[in-house]
Amino acid sequence: MAYLTEQDLTDRIGADEVSRLADRDGDGVADSGVVSKAIAEAEGIIDSYLTGRYVLPLSPMPVILTSLAADLALYNLHPWGAPEEMRQRYKDAVATLGKIAKGDMVLQADRIPTETIPQWGDAGPVLSEPRKRGF
Repeated sequence: MAYLTEQDLTDRIGADEVSRLADRDGDGVADSGVVSKAIAEAEGIIDSYLTGRYVLPLSPMPVILTSLAADLALYNLHPWGAPEEMRQRYKDAVATLGKIAKGDMVLQADRIPTETIPQWGDAGPVLSEPRKRGF
């Protein structure tokens, strides 16, 4: 299942804006494959953060990932430099993905079980030896 579709992106920013951003030859029409390539790049970034923590593909798809994928894809559609607001949204999306990868944010999705390293949100208490606290 994809994190983002072209229709999701169109719903978010409008068809005219998608056409403007994806028109590489200046004919007023979005060029074939430009939007899908930007989306694929965004999904690749997301997968790189989720791999090893979650079973991919995710099902059901967490809504937050659609939003993050949209911000990443919109940044990717600015090949000659994105506006500052878009750069900030990209940075924020990457920071959020970093939190998910570290376990500071937990998605409602199937996680890859680990036997040696407890993850945030795992069932059961996480106990530690009080004498090993580094004091």
